[in-house]
Amino acid sequence: MYKCPQNHDSETADFCSVCGAELAVASVADAPAGALSDAGESVGRHCPDCGTPSESPKQVFCEVCGHNFQTGSSGVPPIRAASTTAVGQVDSLPVAAAPAASVRWGVTVRVDPSLYGVSNPEAPVGQPPQVFSLFEAESVIGRHAPGVRAQVPVHNDPGVSRRHAALVRGPDGGLSVSDLGSANGTQLNGVDLVPGVAVPLQDGDSIALGAWTKIVVHAVKTIASA
Repeated sequence: MYKCPQNHDSETADFCSVCGAELAVASVADAPAGALSDAGESVGRHCPDCGTPSESPKQVFCEVCGHNFQTGSSGVPPIRAASTTAVGQVDSLPVAAAPAASVRWGVTVRVDPSLYGVSNPEAPVGQPPQVFSLFEAESVIGRHAPGVRAQVPVHNDPGVSRRHAALVRGPDGGLSVSDLGSANGTQLNGVDLVPGVAVPLQDGDSIALGAWTKIVVHAVKTIASA
């Protein structure tokens, strides 16, 4: 484990896995026992497809092109639908009835300093909420960065990956969310998402990611069927 400036135990060496604060580069002598092999393997690791450096020893997918560091396959991991076979797992979240195809979706992105129960003093509380309408079939949520197109960009949160999660609209008009192998993970209504597993969304659902970013899902408009 690594220590962040707030004295949290972090599982990642770049940003605190608890509060998202940036960690100072630790020397080999300061590295925790058992972490040297992982860190050593990731030092200087770059994506073989696009050349983007890896941000975390435990990062599975390249944030820019989706290359899988574990399997060597290229592209964003295939998104599969959540199942209801294992009780207590993310896959077992109840699947809501699909909304009519006339429903349009949007999200509101805001700063929540108490996103994980403890107030984060570094959260930019003065940053106003942002509202996005989801016009495309797939909308990427990610940290605002040059060279990366995110339909839902997140500003001023170091714990958010450049390609963090995806919002996908189905042919029936329903919306789902999946984590794209982000460094710090994604939560839906307080439950951790499994990377690559699409979970259906409902109006009012809350997505938590990074150190203090809260995304609320809402139905933008419903057009009555003819």
